Amino acid sequence: MNHHPYSSGVAFIFEGETEQIFYERLLCHFNGNHPEFSYSNTFDNVVNDFISVSTSADNSVIIRMNSVKTITQVTHSADWFNNNCKKVYPGVRWTIFLCYDTDSHLADISKFHEGDWLTLRKKMTGRNIEIIDLAARAMIEDLLLYDMEGICTYLGATHQTIPRKGSGKNTLKQFFREYGKTYHEGERASDLIWCLDMDRIIQCSEIQLNLVGERCFPLS
Repeated sequence: MNHHPYSSGVAFIFEGETEQIFYERLLCHFNGNHPEFSYSNTFDNVVNDFISVSTSADNSVIIRMNSVKTITQVTHSADWFNNNCKKVYPGVRWTIFLCYDTDSHLADISKFHEGDWLTLRKKMTGRNIEIIDLAARAMIEDLLLYDMEGICTYLGATHQTIPRKGSGKNTLKQFFREYGKTYHEGERASDLIWCLDMDRIIQCSEIQLNLVGERCFPLS
């Protein structure tokens, strides 16, 4: 029996803080595209974290986020989900987004169905639970590079094609250095990420970022 006023729940599990900042920005973007929804964040002192809720006349979605920070801690996210999502909101159907880097443009996503990631999936499976992979092309920075114009604007640089220098992270580091600045990850990347054109990134990315909008701001 559902004891909560939520029609569904969405849980994000991130490999790092930069991913979390990116998806927080993405949620705000989708909220802007859905004025029929109200979107709010409340700090929960019990779990020492924010809880987000998107609500329309027909739907109310509870949104929770967990950042792993180190790959060795990935299986603990199952305990976080079971204790802070599934048990706290009984009867709610959940979508779990696994947001991680593939670390290589050629990486096979199947490797994330093995080892610790497989253990994580097994611990979170169950009725009314959907798991969706949102694997970055290589690193989350590779997604940011889809909006080179926005990055150049942020740096005050002439709009140009940013030359690849290895990984997306290394490319940004070297490009920032050319303009006397330092690329930072995590919370310190927030200002850059908020300057980017999310529609352009959604359109260019092979990752199904649109599913975030569909699950967090459902039309029916």
